[in-house]
Amino acid sequence: MARRQAKQPTRRRPRGSLSREEILDRAQQLVERQGLHQLSMPALAKQLRSGVTSIYWYFRSKDDLIVALAERVAKEMYTRLPPVGDGPWESEVIEYFAAFRDLMLRTPTYREVFIYRSQTLLAGSLLARSLLHRLDSGLALFVDAGLTPEQAADAFVACSNYTRGFIVLEHGYAAEQIPDSVVEGMHQDLARLDPQEFPPRARMGDIDAVVGLDDSHFRTGLQLLLRGIRRQFGLADLGQDLSVRP
Repeated sequence: MARRQAKQPTRRRPRGSLSREEILDRAQQLVERQGLHQLSMPALAKQLRSGVTSIYWYFRSKDDLIVALAERVAKEMYTRLPPVGDGPWESEVIEYFAAFRDLMLRTPTYREVFIYRSQTLLAGSLLARSLLHRLDSGLALFVDAGLTPEQAADAFVACSNYTRGFIVLEHGYAAEQIPDSVVEGMHQDLARLDPQEFPPRARMGDIDAVVGLDDSHFRTGLQLLLRGIRRQFGLADLGQDLSVRP
């Protein structure tokens, strides 16, 4: 029987060869592949072939690392967010949050940081300034529609929380990677349900109308929310309806 070859030990990199930018590069790669919860100093050191103490020369804690990572991604990201336009109020609000959702889906690192460590974002002064500019433009949409600053804050938070929650669900659905055959089987099972027992479901047709998550569902839900905001605060119909019908 042939002897197993002894596993070669991982060779450490030369002392002084590590840099702040390389640490951030590898940290971003880890977050994009495995999510923010899997980012740790030991895991990062393994990827860098360095000791954990070498990373602490550049970042005093994991929180410091996350702040630096968020600042790095945000510099590029905020230039890709479109400015608020001067179209109908409802359309502009929907596009404001739709642009944020689209960016979260296309930028895994920022999505992870913003969704799961949003308070950490405010720790970086440069990043906080960028966030506040974006936040201010969103609040202005509601103030310009006739809401008081306090009402605008309530309306903005409702739309922001809806958007972030939708992103989390959407990302979770995508991560499940359910085979098409399983999905097709589920649809067939639902089609065979007794319409006497499930009358609303039988009249609905495609089950994706209830369980689906796509751009149409996102925009319709946001529009329903805006309709409620108009009624709650006595706003006139300031924008065209995009998909919901009375």
